[in-house]
Amino acid sequence: MNFTLDSFLATMIAEMPAGLLVAVVVGPLLIGIYFLVRFLRVNETSVQQMVHTLEQGGWVRRVKQVLLLSAIAFLVYLWFFKEGNGFKGLPHEKAIEQAQIAREIARGHGFSTKVIRPAALWQFEKELGSFPLEQTPDTYHAPLNPYITALVFKFMDWMNSGMKHLANKREYFDRYTYEDLMTTKQVVFAYDRIIAFTQLIFFLLAVLVNYFTAKRLFDERLAVFSVWFMLLCERFWDYAMSGLPQMLMLLIFSTALYLMVRAIEAKEAGGKHLPWLIGVAAAFGLLALAHGLTIWLFAGALVFTAFYFRPLGRDVAIMLGIFLLFYGPWMIRNQMVCGSPVGLGWYSGLYQVRGTETQIMRSMEMPLKGVSPTVFRAKIQNQIVDQMGGIYGFLGKSLLAPFFFIALLHLFKRRETSVFRWFVVSMWLWGVLGMAVFGMPDTTATKANDLHILFVPAMTCYGLALVLIMWTRLDINVRLIRLGFLILLFFVSGFPFLNQFIVLSVSAPTPPPVVWPPYVPPYIAILSKWTRENEIITSDMPWAVAWYADRKSLWLPMTVRDWIELNDYNQLKGQIVGLHLTPVTGNREFISEIMKGEYKEWAPFIMRNVNTKEFPLKAVTGLPIDGECVYYSDRKRWENSEE
Repeated sequence: MNFTLDSFLATMIAEMPAGLLVAVVVGPLLIGIYFLVRFLRVNETSVQQMVHTLEQGGWVRRVKQVLLLSAIAFLVYLWFFKEGNGFKGLPHEKAIEQAQIAREIARGHGFSTKVIRPAALWQFEKELGSFPLEQTPDTYHAPLNPYITALVFKFMDWMNSGMKHLANKREYFDRYTYEDLMTTKQVVFAYDRIIAFTQLIFFLLAVLVNYFTAKRLFDERLAVFSVWFMLLCERFWDYAMSGLPQMLMLLIFSTALYLMVRAIEAKEAGGKHLPWLIGVAAAFGLLALAHGLTIWLFAGALVFTAFYFRPLGRDVAIMLGIFLLFYGPWMIRNQMVCGSPVGLGWYSGLYQVRGTETQIMRSMEMPLKGVSPTVFRAKIQNQIVDQMGGIYGFLGKSLLAPFFFIALLHLFKRRETSVFRWFVVSMWLWGVLGMAVFGMPDTTATKANDLHILFVPAMTCYGLALVLIMWTRLDINVRLIRLGFLILLFFVSGFPFLNQFIVLSVSAPTPPPVVWPPYVPPYIAILSKWTRENEIITSDMPWAVAWYADRKSLWLPMTVRDWIELNDYNQLKGQIVGLHLTPVTGNREFISEIMKGEYKEWAPFIMRNVNTKEFPLKAVTGLPIDGECVYYSDRKRWENSEE
């Protein structure tokens, strides 16, 4: 019996990742030990009192907390550690690009990147006269998420080295180690999972912050309901798994909302509200360092502050000063490294004004001629129409979130609750405008410029409050009907989540075990064996080459002539040795995008019918899956993988 149990546990632990082991085993074990110790310290009279308390419902709260933690642990297992249908790697290009920046930070190289954007070449040469190839500063992404990720990398690497040291003494610990570089023997990169799990932690912390906010605005019962609605919103889990910084942003934004609630409460009570507003400004400063687009939300916060708080203008000026203390140094850094305080990311606002974002970033010169505020009118108009048309999806498909707009017509008993919703409205309207100006070019459900997701918890709380108030006025006193109504709300709001839950729980694994198309990390990592560290690979997905192959990668320029000039005139020191094409270009519309669109110059290479005798990269080989990727090289490096 003991041998059988030991074999079962050993097998289970062997197959269980370290993160899941902590979440599922250690957590409940510590809780169980805590209650056991407390139980053993009591006498017979105390036991009778504890039983009486249990019968009266005194332990119900603790039981619910344990059940909630257990449910969260199980969901984490399904989404992140279940083989086959669970986590398959980072799916979003900007998350992958920020990941390789974080790795450079962890290596001590500063906020630098291995992704070479032709637009960055233009910017550096225009402003500074030369391109810093050896250590290229990134001027596109916001810094906070990569820096936090770098700290996580350092911590996990320290843990990993400790485990490897233990593994040298006992082979058992080897199962809890991981490779610090992607290899052809791996399927899912360990760091991909670390990044996604970090974002999940931010999400769970944001749930906790929103619980306290809802409790102050309404009551504990509604706050608990809001927690469950957040946990049952599939869009939050999608963003956590994407590796995008939205969950970090959600945590910071939720903190700003909580601090503003305290500021409003202090003003209504006749107390000092300025310290809370300083905290709000600091939170928005951090939020802007996580994503520059959130500056639009801060503008909305300033508008609300100007109208609500007195003396007029003082608090706005102080908040703006605090915000600049956080964000100003980053603008100074950008000015120093590239000659522009706004960096390169702000040029993405030319999306739909001067082509797609990929066209803009792949251009050797910014199409700034004739750009003025008037040319943005049609874009802003169309973007706002698109946002309003898909507002249900943008609000996480939460049934109750859209009811927030109806709740604006309701007069809540607590003045703080009534006032706070206008703070939310002001920020949301400015956020809609900001998203319209810069656009959301992503075709995936998770969008890098999505700010709507930040408002889902607050809007859901108000929507739920309104619906419950309307239900109460129906004066239906049948408990079963009330329970059925609540279940219906949870079911409709959480249906996408429940559907995914069933798929992960009972469905057979769905191949492939990677985010394909276009990413096959093992066969991207193989490029590192064919190239040296100082060599450059041109690619239509340079972020993946930089992350999985750990090589500098030039984003495919708009024209072949641009590429040849970069190669022949030694702008990149003659280090371009490969061209890597994937379904990013191969799966485009044949006529509209490949033959006549932005990739028309590279159509022969994409279609594999180019005469390489007249091209510097004369050797060519296909790559998995099913030869849908192709690699052009200066020589047949794959014949000697040591090169």
